[in-house]
Amino acid sequence: MGDMLIRGIDPGLKRYLEASAKRNGRSLSEEAIAMLRRAAAVERATMEGPGDRLRALVGDAYFTDEEIEAIAASRREPDRVRPVSAERMIAHDDIADIEHGGCDG
Repeated sequence: MGDMLIRGIDPGLKRYLEASAKRNGRSLSEEAIAMLRRAAAVERATMEGPGDRLRALVGDAYFTDEEIEAIAASRREPDRVRPVSAERMIAHDDIADIEHGGCDG
């Protein structure tokens, strides 16, 4: 493995790294490497497609056959319609009454 020397680290950042290393039971170098790896993974994920990002999140988890069938079944169901509020229903009924001459006014 290669070595890298990083100069000019902000003192606050160094204190944060030291505290994080202590919390995680790692050396300062191990903690810095872990943080660099996470940052690189996030950056790579933003450059990859959504499927790649999803795979990075779920790891080796896969859908069961039952879950795949449930997804397929839901795709065969008719689309749901948007719920209509009571106010919109009243307004719609009023317009229908006016259009059909049912207005008392």
